This record gives sequence, C-alpha cells and structure tokens, in this order.
Amino acid sequence: MQAKGVEYEVRMVRILGILLVLSTTASAQLDRTTPLGFSEERLARIDRVLQQYVDEQQIAGAVALVLRDGQVAYDRAVGWSDKEAGRKMTTDAISRIASQTKALTCVAIMMLVEEGKIDLGDPVSRYLPAFAKTTVAVKTDTRLAIVPAKRAITIRDLLTRTAGISYGTDSLVAPLYAAKELGPAAGFGWYTADKTEAIGATIDRLAALPFVAQPGEAFVYGYNTDILGYVVERVSGVTLDEFFRSRITDPLGMLDTSFFLPATKTPRLSSVRLWIGAQDHLLRQRAYEVELGVGVRDLPAEEQL
Repeated sequence: MQAKGVEYEVRMVRILGILLVLSTTASAQLDRTTPLGFSEERLARIDRVLQQYVDEQQIAGAVALVLRDGQVAYDRAVGWSDKEAGRKMTTDAISRIASQTKALTCVAIMMLVEEGKIDLGDPVSRYLPAFAKTTVAVKTDTRLAIVPAKRAITIRDLLTRTAGISYGTDSLVAPLYAAKELGPAAGFGWYTADKTEAIGATIDRLAALPFVAQPGEAFVYGYNTDILGYVVERVSGVTLDEFFRSRITDPLGMLDTSFFLPATKTPRLSSVRLWIGAQDHLLRQRAYEVELGVGVRDLPAEEQL
C-alpha cells in the first residue's frame, strides 16, 4: 500500500508538472500576442463595432480608449471629426462634454465641503441671498397658483436634484421662464456659457421664478448644478472656470478641458451631430469672442438643421 501510494503521488506530481508547463506556455504565448494582457482579437471587435456604427451612419465618428494600470492598451479613432469638411476623427480630438460639466461642478462642491467651507445641509440662501424665499407653481382646478416653498432649499437638494428646480420646460411655468430669458422658449436659454451677463445675474433672476416641486419632494432635472456653480464662485472667491482649472483639471493633467477653447485648439474640435429619424444631422455652430478666448455654442433649434 505504501509503495503504491508513493507511485501514485509521483504520477500526480508528473501530471501537475505537465499541466503547469502547459499553462505557463499558454500564458507566455498569450502575453506575446496581446498588449497588457488583453486579447487582441477581442480588442479588434471594438474596431469592428465602432466602424459598423460609422458605416451605418449612426455616428459620424468616435474615439475609444482602454487603460490598464495607467497604460494605454487600446486607443483608436474611427470616422469623422467633421464629416462635411472631410476631417477625419483623431485620438486627440476635442469633444463637448455638455452636462458632464455637472460632474466637475459637484466635485468642486464636495472639495469645499471637505475643506469645511460649506455643509451639505446649509441653505443655499446662506451663500445666495436671492434664494431666501422661493416659491412653487401649483396647478389648481381653475388657474396657476404660486405658493411659498415649505422649507429652504439646501446644498444637498441641489446635488440630488430634489430642489424642485426644472429647466422651465414644464407647460405650467414655461411662459414665466421665457419672459425672463430662461428655458428653451428663449432659444435654448438653459445654457449660460453663451451669455454675456455674469452668471450671478442669471441665477438671481432664476431665484425669483416659481419652481415645479417642493424642496425634497421630487427628483427634477434642471438648473440645480448651474446654481451650485455660482455657490462655488461665491465661496471660493474665484470664477468657476478658474476653480476648475487651478483645482481640478490642471492638477489632473486635463489640459484640453475648459469652458472655452483657445483659437489654436479649435481645429481639433469635433462637430456636434444629432440623430433624427433614419439619419444624422450636423448641428451648425458659430464661434464668438469672449474674454476667455474663442468658444463655440449651438444655435437655437430653428437654425440647427
């Protein structure tokens, strides 16, 4: 029994040794044929899928990036940066991030929270007095009623989109917002980057309008982050773009991220397109001069297509 046991153990060691060699050999072969341990065949699938979207005219172009441990495993550009101009997409193309600016603004707010300069439970009116007495629009059987807010709007309400503040698209308040040059009826007036007035003037005007829900009672997507951006300015003492640049984007090496592009970078800016029905359309843009440099904005809806 002992001899057979030894023979069995020897056989098992040999088998395990063979399996280990095979495993090591396969791993070595895999490492020689893939960047950073990725399957080249599987990465090639990304090429095919992205190119298919371009060929089917679902998108004009795209850039895809895969990183592992800070190293580039995959970096490809397909399609067009500006289809009409015949300019192909490049891996260093610059695209508008639109509402992803909200993420940067929320990071800025949380940095100020960490520094003890604001608290999530603080009323917004502590920093923006125009929000001391806000109102809410309520539909009754016969008319629109404007009632006082039940409580103060807090920083937390704005971060969680529960302040009751919309973009003025609701039929209940749309005419009121249009009259104050806010909301889509005023020509995509929910954007503030293309306005010549200071953001504080815009936000103070917004504070005087009725909102569409009581604070804390509903999720409403709207001007919440615009207001937070103004809070950042009031608390930090610098403009929002300067806070982003000095505290977030420059330290992270995001040197192409800003509200407005310098003229030297505008050739890298990809066009904006909108998928309508069975084909995509170019949204025409026009450049305008501002103090910070050359920026680009979308035209109102009636001028886009």
